[in-house]
Amino acid sequence: MKSSFIPSLPRLVSAIVLLCFPGLLRAADDAGNKQALIGHLWSWKSATKEAQVAFEPDGSFKMKGVEAKFQWELEDGGKVRIALPNGKSMELEFNKDFTGFKETGKAAGGAVGTRLQARTVKPEVAKPAVVPANPNEMALSADWRPAEVQTRRELLESLEFYSLKVLGGKRKAPDLIPTTIWGPVTWLMPVEKAAAMLPKNARKHRFFEMENQAFPQSSLRVKMYAVDSKPELLDRGNPFKYISFITDLSDRVIGIQLMSATPKIVVWEGGKPDGVKEPYYNFIEDRMKGSTRNSVPYQVRDAGRGVKLIKTALLDSPLPLTVDGAAMGLNVDLKYSENVHWYLTAPLAEKLLEIVDIARQKGKL
Repeated sequence: MKSSFIPSLPRLVSAIVLLCFPGLLRAADDAGNKQALIGHLWSWKSATKEAQVAFEPDGSFKMKGVEAKFQWELEDGGKVRIALPNGKSMELEFNKDFTGFKETGKAAGGAVGTRLQARTVKPEVAKPAVVPANPNEMALSADWRPAEVQTRRELLESLEFYSLKVLGGKRKAPDLIPTTIWGPVTWLMPVEKAAAMLPKNARKHRFFEMENQAFPQSSLRVKMYAVDSKPELLDRGNPFKYISFITDLSDRVIGIQLMSATPKIVVWEGGKPDGVKEPYYNFIEDRMKGSTRNSVPYQVRDAGRGVKLIKTALLDSPLPLTVDGAAMGLNVDLKYSENVHWYLTAPLAEKLLEIVDIARQKGKL
């Protein structure tokens, strides 16, 4: 009788289970660790702060007594990365039973914490999205228009200023549908496909929902990636470390922002900005200048059909002016705290102007 190399069914099933078992274990561990994070309060002790903290289901990290916005993400190996408002991040390493953590990379003075009492977290209820009649339209929440616009007047004024630039001075331009947003990323491209085009050295940095009432409510998501080493992302002669994909409820790209903190190089097309528009310089992460010693120069440039590049930067000094009041050339050795390229699309600009109009009707402008 000839010997057979075909395994029996039980052996074949056993082999498949053995091959898949490590992956199944990791998935189960991740689910259990995430539940432990979300389902408890935690202590936090560092060289500068001692408080209770909570890991929220939506990815936000809340520290008692601190209003700043943080985001957390579970990584492999029982580690959690926390994205800080300044664009940097810190990594927490948890013990095997997930009851305590310490900050990695800090020999002394790093953050440490332990698991405290359990808490009940209400499950998130997804809001229904409006199914666009036109396949070129964004998928937004049915109640994307805020009843009240509780946000800064300066933010609304800046968004109106830039949105009108995108729409050519109009408040409506329904036929102005983009094709390409930036590089190979096209209008309404699935975000997974767009992220797959990034360099191999790119990593997930921060995922969050846009909650500011100046933007469509319960509708926009931001997926930010970081490039930790060269080659950096290059755009119009400017190197960038971070790229954010702004998506609709169907996780399709409707805008892009590139950002670099403490940039060594800031290039202005034509050698100088169009002017100054303050105080906001980073609209996606809701950041504005905090000192009269800073200034926010800007530029608006064409970026294809239905898209404009909104370039803003946080200059660590007042904007130099010539004797006639015009902005001096800034492609010189000046110090910046941030450089931002926001590719604002016409359909999003229309929605922003609708929200501005709501605010104006309510007496906010």
